[in-house]
Amino acid sequence: MPDIDIDFCMNGRSQVIDYVTSKYGRENVAQIITFGTMQAKAAIKDVGRAMDMPYADVDRIAKLIPAVLNISLDQSLKDSPELAKAYESDSQIRELLDTARKLEGLVRNSGVHAAGVVISPKPLTELVPLHRTKNDEIVTAFDMGGDRKAWPPQDGLPRPDHAHHP
Repeated sequence: MPDIDIDFCMNGRSQVIDYVTSKYGRENVAQIITFGTMQAKAAIKDVGRAMDMPYADVDRIAKLIPAVLNISLDQSLKDSPELAKAYESDSQIRELLDTARKLEGLVRNSGVHAAGVVISPKPLTELVPLHRTKNDEIVTAFDMGGDRKAWPPQDGLPRPDHAHHP
């Protein structure tokens, strides 16, 4: 099922979403959820807190992660000799990093996609799971996930993407 890409100025996007909601019905229109995942530094910091390690020690290890977008802990151990040395020589650091590696990539939080909107010919509750956000918005519980072939999860469910353009 193809999607529909329509570009609107960021300032008017909410008006477009309000319009399609009023035209097709609240039960047939929803924005799409997004999931934030646990990245290397965040995993280290969260595990360090859970292990009750001193903040300064955890922060020192987190700062050894190379400043490369989306770098994994495995790659960090290869690219940072100082991190690898700490991993090999300190059992607490090894436990910290081994535990953080298990959490890396897991969902940490959810949000609302800025532009992804689903319009359905029938109530969305018949097609996809829905989620209520903390702001009382209804969003699909399926994300777009970067794999456009994976969406939509049901036949007959187009996904217009009201993308941001300045």
